[in-house]
Amino acid sequence: MAKKFYQYIKGVLRKPKASIFLMFLVVSIFIWFLISLSDTYISHVNFKLNYSGLPEDKLILGTPKKNLEVNIETSGFKILNYRIFKRDLYLPLSDFTQQKNKYYMLPQDIEEAIATQYKSIIVRRITADSLILNLGVNKKKQVKVIANIELDFAEDHQLRDSLLVEPDSVWVMGPEDVVDKVKLIETEEKEYKNIQEDFEYELKLMVPDSVADLELETKQVNVLGKVERYTEKIVLVPVQVKNLPNKINLKLYPDKVKVLCKAPISELKKVNESTFKIICDYKNVSDSSTYLIPEISEKPGFISSATILDRKVEFLIKKQ
Repeated sequence: MAKKFYQYIKGVLRKPKASIFLMFLVVSIFIWFLISLSDTYISHVNFKLNYSGLPEDKLILGTPKKNLEVNIETSGFKILNYRIFKRDLYLPLSDFTQQKNKYYMLPQDIEEAIATQYKSIIVRRITADSLILNLGVNKKKQVKVIANIELDFAEDHQLRDSLLVEPDSVWVMGPEDVVDKVKLIETEEKEYKNIQEDFEYELKLMVPDSVADLELETKQVNVLGKVERYTEKIVLVPVQVKNLPNKINLKLYPDKVKVLCKAPISELKKVNESTFKIICDYKNVSDSSTYLIPEISEKPGFISSATILDRKVEFLIKKQ
């Protein structure tokens, strides 16, 4: 059915009289459209707001209003033109009324600004009650950088020292209300696997969307780490007792405890009984106690972990 109708229309349009009629119809519609646009209408258009005349040491805080909807009366031609090509409305700070760090412009002031810049239109209604600007200073602050990375080391390998971030802090600059929100800056999120040697990774700094107006002193940092192969060793360490009364001597069983430690292979020769200090506190002994609890009091910084394997030390009291 549809195909037959299409064939019928196609046949009609092939006739000379039909083509002439169609041409006159199109011309008539176009003339009617032009006549209609020449009439006066009331309609809404949007202006893009541009603020100017700010002092050099001041910034607009927060997010000021960027667009303004206005009901205007003018010809259809102009309304169509204003809708296709959005116009700018320039608002110098001198046209605002100041109240401390706040500046505001009332609807009648906005209407006057539109009338001055666009004389061929009549403003009927402005949707905004008023425009308010909060001004502040351009602030600069140093913020700590946090490496947002996950490290997975090869078997028996680990960091020798703490992870280093260079620089470990950066200067951030921007509106004071935005800068005050920032407590730290994180790097991009990265994951590194099967690490076996010293590394230096270059990472971008990430600025949250909530503080996107910030300027950073640098856009990237380096994350460094020293990696060593570690191994375990058991060391026999003498036990010392503190807070022992003068009239009491103790006989400890055992008098040395086994300490399982993990250290870099390059430092393993330094690990011996003098490397550690094991203490038992006599103050923790009750009348019914027959043992002491040893604790590690001192150990070298290069030891990554240390565990006392003998968790109890029995004792006999020898009174003087």
